[in-house]
Amino acid sequence: MDIVTGAEYCSITAGAVSAFCWVMAAVVTVDPPEKLKGMPDGEYIAGTVYNGGDLVRTLSAQGRWNSIAAIAAATAMAFQIATKLALLQ
Repeated sequence: MDIVTGAEYCSITAGAVSAFCWVMAAVVTVDPPEKLKGMPDGEYIAGTVYNGGDLVRTLSAQGRWNSIAAIAAATAMAFQIATKLALLQ
């Protein structure tokens, strides 16, 4: 396997990781504290319940998944650029 093929495989892998992480960011939900489980959506002293999950912790988890996805997407693009530059030589 030459360097161009290796870079293409790395790009595909990083793209797949990025897609997986963005799907995870879209579906992740963090359970609310025990005393808020089963409560209707709203703001409480112990936290905010939205869609059955802890709003702040869910947003934090989504942010982490989005960050990983963005890094993986940038890595995929870097490998694509490297592949194209190598082919121009």
